[in-house]
Amino acid sequence: MDKQVRTQRAPLLDERLEAAVAMAVPCRICADIGADHGKLSAAMLCRGLCEHMLVSDISDKALEKSRVLLGGLHLQDQVTFSVADGLDGAKLLDQPLDTCFILGMGGETMAHILEAGQAALNGAKLILSPQTDIPLVRGTLVSMGYRIRREEIIPSGKRHYVLMRAEPALPGEQPYTAEELILGPVLMKERPAAWEAYLRREEQYAQTAVAAMEKASTNKDSQRLAHFRGTLSLVQEALRGFEKE
Repeated sequence: MDKQVRTQRAPLLDERLEAAVAMAVPCRICADIGADHGKLSAAMLCRGLCEHMLVSDISDKALEKSRVLLGGLHLQDQVTFSVADGLDGAKLLDQPLDTCFILGMGGETMAHILEAGQAALNGAKLILSPQTDIPLVRGTLVSMGYRIRREEIIPSGKRHYVLMRAEPALPGEQPYTAEELILGPVLMKERPAAWEAYLRREEQYAQTAVAAMEKASTNKDSQRLAHFRGTLSLVQEALRGFEKE
């Protein structure tokens, strides 16, 4: 099928998925983990940004939506479908991954997928959008020998999504500080306009968490309280930088 026809028929993406695709570097083999409806995979193929997609989801019911969409676009010959946990489906490929998308999951789940799938990734570029526990994901990337090259805040409705592209660290590249893990190493340097609104939301969340834990009695709660107090302090310090501008 003509590439232009495919592009015209490709589904429209929301702001977050459009920004994720914009982070991609043209490659041969790409994975969409937790693919669900398959719109991101369709966009990658229709725009000629990759030659083959691993379209994977832990739910066969969810993956069926991808099969219908990609089959309707006559892209099935460029797709390997996999009902699998995390990156387990990569074993179906006969070539290594170049790029891997993992979007729209909780940070704890995402960190587990990344750690368990290191062998399958083998240095592939990562495009990630964790919904929660973003510092945990950043820390997991560091422990895996990755560093973040791009970070963006994507406003969508009432939410602000963090998108990041990570690549293997350069020789001698230092790990991130606690401040960089919480605030984002690239966001701290580039200070995009949407970052202020995102920080305001994070400030409110941390303030609510601290207030709820002030009377914590267990050691675990005390540790969590200290964590949220530290996060709140760093977020408020970053916000003061905007106030000075």
